[in-house]
Amino acid sequence: MTELDQLRSGLADEIGGALPAVSGALFEDLVRVASYSEYVARNIQRAPAVIGELFASGDMDRAYDDGPIDVPPLTLEDLDRRLREIRMREMVRIIFRDLTRRADLEETTRDLSNLADALIDAALNVHYEHHCRRFGTPIGADSGEPQSMTVLALGKLGARELNLSSDIDLVFLFGEAGDVDGERDLSNSEFFVRTARALIASLDQVTEDGFVFRVDMRLRPYGDSGALILNRAAMEKYFIEQGREWERYAFIKARACAGDIAQGEAFLSWLVPFVYRRHLDFGAIDSLREMKRLINYEVDVKGLADDLKLGHGGIREVEFVVQAYQLIYGGTEPRLRDRALLTILGQLVELEHMPSAQADALEEAYRFLRNSEHVVQAEADRQTQQLPTDDVSKLRLAEAMGFPEYEAYREALDDHRHVVREYFSEFMSANRVEQVDEIDDQRQWKQVWESPMADASLAWLESAGFSSADEIARHLAQFGNELADGDVQQLGQERIGRLMPALLSLVAREDPAIETLDRMLRVIDSIARRSTYVSFLLENLDALKRAVHLCAISPWVAERLESLPILLYDLSDRVTEELVFERHRLTEEMRQLIQNLDASDLEAQMDSLRQFKNSAVLKVAVFELLDLLPIMKASDALTDIAEIVINRAFELAWAYLTERHGIPCDSDGKEVDRPMAVVAYGKLGGIELGYGSDLDLVFLHDADVRGRTGGERSIENNAFFIRLGQRMVHILSSMTRFGVLYEIDLRLRPQGNSGPIVCSFEAFERYQLESAWTWEHQALVRARFVAGNPALKPRFEEIRRKVLRLPRDRRQLLEDVVSMREKMRQHLDTPVSQAGDSVSDGVMMSGFDLKQGAGAIVDIEFMVQYAVLAESHAQPELTQWTDKMRILSDLRDAGLFTEDEASLLQRAYIAYRTAVHYRSLGGALESFEELNRFRADVVEVWNRYMTLPVGVE
Repeated sequence: MTELDQLRSGLADEIGGALPAVSGALFEDLVRVASYSEYVARNIQRAPAVIGELFASGDMDRAYDDGPIDVPPLTLEDLDRRLREIRMREMVRIIFRDLTRRADLEETTRDLSNLADALIDAALNVHYEHHCRRFGTPIGADSGEPQSMTVLALGKLGARELNLSSDIDLVFLFGEAGDVDGERDLSNSEFFVRTARALIASLDQVTEDGFVFRVDMRLRPYGDSGALILNRAAMEKYFIEQGREWERYAFIKARACAGDIAQGEAFLSWLVPFVYRRHLDFGAIDSLREMKRLINYEVDVKGLADDLKLGHGGIREVEFVVQAYQLIYGGTEPRLRDRALLTILGQLVELEHMPSAQADALEEAYRFLRNSEHVVQAEADRQTQQLPTDDVSKLRLAEAMGFPEYEAYREALDDHRHVVREYFSEFMSANRVEQVDEIDDQRQWKQVWESPMADASLAWLESAGFSSADEIARHLAQFGNELADGDVQQLGQERIGRLMPALLSLVAREDPAIETLDRMLRVIDSIARRSTYVSFLLENLDALKRAVHLCAISPWVAERLESLPILLYDLSDRVTEELVFERHRLTEEMRQLIQNLDASDLEAQMDSLRQFKNSAVLKVAVFELLDLLPIMKASDALTDIAEIVINRAFELAWAYLTERHGIPCDSDGKEVDRPMAVVAYGKLGGIELGYGSDLDLVFLHDADVRGRTGGERSIENNAFFIRLGQRMVHILSSMTRFGVLYEIDLRLRPQGNSGPIVCSFEAFERYQLESAWTWEHQALVRARFVAGNPALKPRFEEIRRKVLRLPRDRRQLLEDVVSMREKMRQHLDTPVSQAGDSVSDGVMMSGFDLKQGAGAIVDIEFMVQYAVLAESHAQPELTQWTDKMRILSDLRDAGLFTEDEASLLQRAYIAYRTAVHYRSLGGALESFEELNRFRADVVEVWNRYMTLPVGVE
């Protein structure tokens, strides 16, 4: 018989005598729980009537609803005694249900948190009302209204994860400064300080009946040296001027738990931007790592290796991992702002930040650790997480956790702690530039950064392969001096100092090294005063390596990173190893960016559009530069990105105009559903968008021109759609802090610049059939519906087919097309080509313009456009597509080009566009030989089909 068995034998007699009405399985379970918990056994003897009532009520065997525990009306005279009595009753119930596994972890922590909420609120109400009767009611100086107090819970109570013997971290606030309206001269601040002190005493003081909760106020502004309670304005002033990094961590779990809940939640809502940065915040890891370092120091000094919370692989390490993810991503992903750890673990899996196997392992370990913590604390109602050292306590812990002996329990515990420790260490150090063996010779590179002009540094630079060590050293010295002499904070300088050795080691591997270094120094300079970006690079070696390599091969990437450092976040393996540019995935990225934005906040909406576009385009460029994405797929992705942005711009513009003027109606006053179409010409229409391409757009509407909008500020439909088009252009082309989305060209609309910015379908069709020039029909070959009401897409396509299939005089058509081509050759500096593309897209290559030169891109386009216009009346299938590749295949199938000719033109077109893309990104073409061969072959095909009078009937 074990010591526990002997103890249970004696407890059975004592409990049977004290609680004769308890019998059967409940009695056996109570004896077992009392053998584990001296606190329960002691209270059975101290208060048998209370415990007897508890069993008689049935509360021992049922779960409470998720809500505050009912507390009867209390008076000041009996407040402290009744609070402790209620607490004792509920603690016995909670311990009983927890140790018998009638309640899971969530129920136990929820009931403890609800109990705390109820008792804090009850005590606050009694003391507030007492002080109002004694001193008068606090009145706000600005509003003239009575003022109330709020209790904010942080830590485990804030997250509703309270343990069996936890202290509670509280912060108090009240509404406005002012004075009480009583006879005594008392400010609101003095009134609420008195109330707060009384509240703490009722909860925290140990009396003959025990205590309610140990109260910790050290997390309030200014800590122990600060006022016990501040008004809302003072709280805001503190966080604006002095809020510290660790307070962001603390306030992740903050919750208004008692008093004026609405006032508290309003303040916490205001505080969200302080806790969660609008950008990805990898600087948070540094702060958490420093906190963990201090905890590790305490563990080592105080011998806390066997502490379930603070020891290696303990509860705190699970919390750190989860909350680091929250701080990093919570600013951009609001789903990660929940207070409950287990909920966040699930969200991390859904958002693909953490593999499900890792989350499952951490959850299992967390549950095991928290349940063990509860057993240890239930033993004597002591605030401890230390594993027991005496044999009886060890056996209590093992049995309560379902193990026959302590050794088996300890083995399971160590397994869980090992898992947690591995994940924690990996998260806190993986991919860090200072702890990755892949970075060579950190010590030598550190010396180069700190003393670049020293002889040893110059010698090292030469040995590392730098062809101009003196020049490199001068650049580094100048950059270091500028950092030291500038307004970069000490923290930022320290982080850059830790980053530079790794950066220099990576730069040394690139050719040309000096150009790469100059580009990277400009990037570092752009982030030096925003040290969270430096922290990101310190924490993500993969992103640093990719930034260096891409800056080596592409000045375009370097310029983007310098002007928009937020794009650094898109270079990590987690982002770039997912080669997915499907339309639905891109759309989902956009949706996640905007889902929590205020629809009326146009500036934020426009910023989100630019962030989406910049990020997505950079990823396309990265894959193309690394030869992971062929030109056709890259253009498809760039085209999809533009269309998603245009559609969002249409939705924003539509919402903006309809809110002000109502929805357009027909002449009978009936509303019409979004009767607008956005048509793309040029590269967007031809699904051939490049980097920096303009968007050639035409806006069409299908509304009754005699109608008006239905709002209070009604306007004519024509005016509505003109404003709608203007609003779209504003959204798409305005410069914001994240740059410009696209340059918009509307000159392909009917009558060009002299025509209305938006025209009706009827006017568009009439113009195309009766007035349009040949070059406008050429442009229509690659025109597509891209945004607006999808129901209007078939109508535009029908007009396009009708126009393209018109019978034409082949001689006159050829003369028009060739004449236009000659004019373009003669006026290459014309701002806009008549076929709809900016000549700035042209790329000079060894004296050959890849777009405008003879045998170049435009020659292929004109041959295709001529063939479609000449033959579509007889072979209507030629009007199906808008992109060159498929049209050329159809022209081949129709017998208008031979198979060799069509293949040649397709291969040449792809080669030209690939070269244009590569040069747009700043890459240097190694050989022009293949392009020159294509040029000669394309000229030969042009001469065969497009030279007057050959081939003209």
